[in-house]
Amino acid sequence: MIKFRVRSYQDRMAGYRRVLEARSPETTLERLRELAGDEIRPVRLWTARNPRTPADALARLLGDADESVQWNALLHTGTPGTALEWLADEEEARYGVRHFLCRSLIVHHPNTPDALRRRLLRAGACGCPKWCGGRIPFRRLT
Repeated sequence: MIKFRVRSYQDRMAGYRRVLEARSPETTLERLRELAGDEIRPVRLWTARNPRTPADALARLLGDADESVQWNALLHTGTPGTALEWLADEEEARYGVRHFLCRSLIVHHPNTPDALRRRLLRAGACGCPKWCGGRIPFRRLT
């Protein structure tokens, strides 16, 4: 059973202010690191979308329980290669070769280590035409 907590007006407004802070390009790197661990989902989501979010915060967001937060961290071009390796291994352990949703983006991510890219290409993670070979990065979405 899922437990819901009814938030007070003050709590909701504080969360709203943190969302605005997470969206702002002027938010400090240290504050973005703090916001990456916020209990409110939209705060973490907008932290993952912020172009200034540091790599360690993105790695933390990539392991978030919420798939939308995880997806936005995956689409960020600043996500570190070690975190991408972790996510690829997690998806492989869970789905094997049946499901390549995250790995099909990881193979094209600009920070993917070459060894991981080769491994994903051999496994069939790139659904592009044969000439691509995982070399075409996804366009900047963040």
